[in-house]
Amino acid sequence: MAVSAKLEYRKKLLDDAVRFKKMERVPHISNFALWPVVAYGAKLSEACRDWDLMEQVYRWFMDEFQFDCSGMIGGFFCNPPKMLDRIGEGYNVFDDEAGTVSLEDFELLQPDEYDELVNDLPGLVWNKLLPRKFANWGNVTVGDLFAAAEEFARFGGFMEHMAQVCVDEYELPSQAGHMINMPGIEILYNNLRGIKGTSLDIRRIPDKVQMVVDHYNMKPEAVYNIFMDSPTTDTYAFGTSIGSLAHNFLSIDQWDRYIWPYISGIIDAAVKADTTVHIFTQGVISRFYDYFKDIPKGHVAIHVEQTDVFDFRENLPNICVIGGMTTKLLGSGSAKQCVDYAKFLCDELGRDGGFILSQEKMMSYLRDAKPENVKAVCDFAQEYRL
Repeated sequence: MAVSAKLEYRKKLLDDAVRFKKMERVPHISNFALWPVVAYGAKLSEACRDWDLMEQVYRWFMDEFQFDCSGMIGGFFCNPPKMLDRIGEGYNVFDDEAGTVSLEDFELLQPDEYDELVNDLPGLVWNKLLPRKFANWGNVTVGDLFAAAEEFARFGGFMEHMAQVCVDEYELPSQAGHMINMPGIEILYNNLRGIKGTSLDIRRIPDKVQMVVDHYNMKPEAVYNIFMDSPTTDTYAFGTSIGSLAHNFLSIDQWDRYIWPYISGIIDAAVKADTTVHIFTQGVISRFYDYFKDIPKGHVAIHVEQTDVFDFRENLPNICVIGGMTTKLLGSGSAKQCVDYAKFLCDELGRDGGFILSQEKMMSYLRDAKPENVKAVCDFAQEYRL
């Protein structure tokens, strides 16, 4: 596939930043979730049911704001509610008046079902998890299931379509070239046991939690093979991308047991394959600085949320840091204040590589940013030369 000069330039900027090479300018990537939908003027409950409307939102966002890499936005952070119309409700709670989507905490999996999760996942899902999630499951027909499957296929088709539009029409590299499983503990937190349930389990039945974590975590050699089987990633910003939320709820010992062995294995495989890893850390990551200090420079970029980028750089000069632009400035400051701070970040952190400008949080609420502030920073980042 032919890659445009603009896309190739953007990809090189991002790769050079991670590799700590001197850059012509600091790359700027998007960390926007639901904000584009409400800023466009659409209702979240409608946009997440209407892929034509969501495409309009996408295109408006990419036309209006020039980033060097744009992740998936909008409906990708919600179960498509139209898919569930004939089955039942999910756990997303839409509030169009406030412009928010929240997620109810839930415990689909029960503590005594860990063995089934590993040994009989299809039976567990069909006989227990789905009936718990959907109160009307006993009345669901084959036609209802086909309708849900068709809508899910439309959802998947829309994701593929928009990913290609980003590359072909907007010349934006996609975020990650290789799909690597999320840490098993994150699967428990986010999909099966919820925050409360998982937090209790790692204290009451830690060996069962370990069993599931070991089952779902990919082996380092498997990760390495994925990197090497398709080494050409001309349209991707990073070799792979993973996220971390669970670290906010874990002690150091629990991090040692449930998260670090997997993340370090992915990083080791990336170093061996000479590719890059993007890690999005929600909350605060500073408690775990020591774990990243010996990682070879030039392979890992960490997007920090509530961790100060300057403190991060001081403690981890070997890791590319992503972030810096705050919702406080983007949402309440003036365009000049935002641009002045963006320039300060680029000058202080980006002159020798190792820095990618972005928003420090996933932009989800209308008040997170003024459109004119976002545009001012985007225009600045595209034009400013170090």
